[in-house]
Amino acid sequence: MSRAGKLRKPRRAVEAGRSRRMPWTWIAAGAIIVLLLVGGVAWAVWRANQPVPGQAMPIQSRDHIQVGQSHPAYNSDPPTSGWHYDQPANAGFYETPLPDEQLIHNLEHGHVVISYDCSKLDDCTTVKAELQSLVGRFQRWKIVAVPRQNADAAIALTAWGRIDKLDGYDESRITAFIRYWRDRGPEATPE
Repeated sequence: MSRAGKLRKPRRAVEAGRSRRMPWTWIAAGAIIVLLLVGGVAWAVWRANQPVPGQAMPIQSRDHIQVGQSHPAYNSDPPTSGWHYDQPANAGFYETPLPDEQLIHNLEHGHVVISYDCSKLDDCTTVKAELQSLVGRFQRWKIVAVPRQNADAAIALTAWGRIDKLDGYDESRITAFIRYWRDRGPEATPE
């Protein structure tokens, strides 16, 4: 027998070593899969038990109308769905009002519209600066902040079929609404 033949392990010893390692590999892989599944279920349960920001509103029409065309009354103030113009507004911060019919198209595209009513705010200048900063932090993606005479709110947050009314600027509440409802409109768009 050659010297090389003496140094090689017998085939059975090599196979026995492999067979001892194989079950541990399968056990480790199985444990990782189980942990991922349990983690996914736990996250889904946690998410399902989180409060949903805002109040649900019945969905009205998704019909387009011509500028100035009459339509039935909206079921909320500001509106969360309904008859709207063909052209949405650009995302961003505004200091002049925009028509509800234009902003509803934004809601349909998954935007969050923040309407602020300076007549109901103690310090509108500060609130406008805070809103402008907030819109910037979200990189203006699918957020419109616009002045509006709201019936009963200093600040109103709207998304498609959702509304939340605030007495003043509450960044954590506004941010929670944006994070939950932004990009969840019935029309998926990239803008």
